[in-house]
Amino acid sequence: MSSSRRFPKTNIGRYESMLKTKAKKDSVSSADNILSAKTSSRLDNALNEYTKAQNAIIMATEAESTAMAAAIPQRKILSGMISHYVLSLNLHISMETIPRSARAFYGFDVNNDRTPTYNTDTKLIKMATDIINGDKERINGGGIKMTLPTIDEFTIVYDKAEPIIIALSNTKENLSKAKSELRNLNADTDDVLLHVSNEVETEYSSLEASTKRAVCRLWGVKYISVGKLSEVTGKCTDSISGLPLEDVEIKIVGSGKRVVTNVMGDFIDETSMYDDLELIATHPLYNIAEIAFAKENGVNVVVNVVMEKK
Repeated sequence: MSSSRRFPKTNIGRYESMLKTKAKKDSVSSADNILSAKTSSRLDNALNEYTKAQNAIIMATEAESTAMAAAIPQRKILSGMISHYVLSLNLHISMETIPRSARAFYGFDVNNDRTPTYNTDTKLIKMATDIINGDKERINGGGIKMTLPTIDEFTIVYDKAEPIIIALSNTKENLSKAKSELRNLNADTDDVLLHVSNEVETEYSSLEASTKRAVCRLWGVKYISVGKLSEVTGKCTDSISGLPLEDVEIKIVGSGKRVVTNVMGDFIDETSMYDDLELIATHPLYNIAEIAFAKENGVNVVVNVVMEKK
């Protein structure tokens, strides 16, 4: 069996380490604080900034979730209105009440009846705007007014949907910015944790190895050890519905192996690593989930993962 000091690779791991170090530091007298004044101050500042950044992500995520709930039905209604409008336009063209060349007013290919794809909110809004502007140009050029839907009916739907869909786009940008600001803290945070680990391990350097690790862990220092094979199992579920998630990729940090959840959302990963571990779960439709957990040598452990949709 072997053990070595390790540094957290995930945001939750960094945060947990700082919290544990600060809790230990604040629980002892100033005379018993083994951290230097500079490292103590940097730790407090780093934890404060990390906490604010984490809270900003939580708030941005909640705002995005609220905006998403409002945008989904409006997106569906506007998309349906576009489909109806294009269907009506093509019907008029087939009846020769509107010339095929009129498709150019909307930015459509005049040589076929296909509609350009609008698989993003930006494309959806642009498509709707092109239809409204294009219809005005067509009518101003002497074209007939269409019904089922009329352009006025189309515009009413657009005017309601557009600000709600744009609001969702803004919340997505805010969430992306919040995550970026947290990532920007990682280099300084890692340096703080390095100084903490160095000072703590130096203080207890005379102790026997296993005893030293046990004492240092009280100060937030993390270790990874290799011993007997055992299993890390769990279930991945959707944060809203609670339903199991299939095809989620699970990786224990430090392991070269990845496993994937089955149709029931379950996973099994066999590992010889233990002590302070981190797990990362990824899926194309969901935000990355990170979990820091402790594991004993040769003992199976259950780590359940709840994932939030993008």
